[in-house]
Amino acid sequence: MCSSARYRSFFLQNKWSKFIIMLLKEDSMGSSDSGKGGSDVVTPPPSRTPACDGSVSGDVPLHSIYEFLIPQNLVGRLIGRQGTFVTQIKEKTRAHIVIKKHPDNPKLKVCQIEGTQLEIDTALEMIRDKFPEKRYPELTLEQVSFLPPVSTVPLIPEHLCLKLIEGINNDTIVSCMVAPNHLFLQQPTHPTFPNLLMLSNCLNACYADASSPLLPNPIPENTVCIAQSLGAWYRALVLSTDLENEVSYVKFLDYGGYVNIPNSELRQIRADFLSLPFQASECVLANVKPIGGDDALWLDEAYTLVADLTKGSILYTQVVGFADERIPLVHIYIVLGPQSVVFLNGELVNRGFAEWIPSEDCNSMSNSIADSSTTIATEDQTLETTA
Repeated sequence: MCSSARYRSFFLQNKWSKFIIMLLKEDSMGSSDSGKGGSDVVTPPPSRTPACDGSVSGDVPLHSIYEFLIPQNLVGRLIGRQGTFVTQIKEKTRAHIVIKKHPDNPKLKVCQIEGTQLEIDTALEMIRDKFPEKRYPELTLEQVSFLPPVSTVPLIPEHLCLKLIEGINNDTIVSCMVAPNHLFLQQPTHPTFPNLLMLSNCLNACYADASSPLLPNPIPENTVCIAQSLGAWYRALVLSTDLENEVSYVKFLDYGGYVNIPNSELRQIRADFLSLPFQASECVLANVKPIGGDDALWLDEAYTLVADLTKGSILYTQVVGFADERIPLVHIYIVLGPQSVVFLNGELVNRGFAEWIPSEDCNSMSNSIADSSTTIATEDQTLETTA
C-alpha cells in the first residue's frame, strides 16, 4: 500500500450538486427563451466614435494622468519664476501640473500632468521644448507608475467562517476527507450555500486573466488568497511558506483539504469575493481513533467505507465538544433508508477499523490529528474527485 494513499485528501462530490450544475449548463447553452415572458436577446447600445481628443463623440472628454520623473535640480526651472512656466502650460493646454515627492529617491521628484490625452501631449511638447533632449538627457519624460503597496487579507474573521451549531442536528455533506475521522463538511441547507456555485464561476472567470496580481514575497502566514488547483480557482488560507522552494501549504476554505501549491499559483483575493462565508467546516469524529493508537495509519478500507457511506447522503452532525484548536468533535448519523440509520463513529469501530476511546481522551486525540494535518502535504498529495 502506497504511503501517499494514506494521506490523500479528495473531494466527495455530492450527486445533487452535479445535477444542479448540469441543469445550469444546459440552461445556459439551450434556447434563448428564459421562461420569464421576455426575450433574452439584448440589443447593444449604438456605437460611439472616438474623438481626436481621446473622448467619445457627444461625451465630456475623458481625463487621465501622466507621470514622469524629474531630477530635483530641474524642478525650479520647470516651475519657472513665481510659477510662470506652469501657468503658461495651464493657460495654453488646460492641463494641471503637480510636483510630488518621489516615494523612494529624495533626488527625484514626480511630475504629474492631468487632462485629456490631447492636453497631456501638448503639455509634454512644451516641456520638451524648454528641456531639449540633447541638453537635458536625464529628463526622458517617460511615463512611470507607482503601484500602491500590496495588501493581503490576514487571518480569518470569525463572521466569515460557516460553523456547525451546537445542540442541533446540522444537515451536512462531506466535501473533503483528510482521514476517515478527519472531515470537511458543507451545509447544503444553509441560505448561503446556493451562492457557492456562482462564486466558483466568478473566480474562474476573473482569475483566468494572467494579469491578476500575485501575493507579495514573502507571503505572510494566515493570508486569505485565491489558489489554483486542478484547473480551477478556490479561496484558500496560506498556513506556511517554503521560501527556498517557493511553495506554500494551504487549506481550501470552501471545500476543505490541505495541499502544497507553488506560489506562482496563488493570487490576491478581491474584497467582494469575501462576502460569502467560507463554506467548509473542519471537524473530527469524536471517540474514535485508528486501530493501533493515535500514531497508527488508517487502512485504505476505512477510507473506502467512509466514502461509500457518505457519498450523496445528507449527514446529521452533532457537535459534542471541541479540541484546543476549536475544531468541533462530532457524532455523525447517516440515514440510508426509512428504517436504516448508521452511526458513522460506531460503524468504524464495528468494522474493525477503529477503537472506541473515552470522551475525556477526545481532546488529546483530536489535537494529534490537527497536528498531523500539517505534515499531510509532505507526501506527493493530489486532490482526487470522485464521481
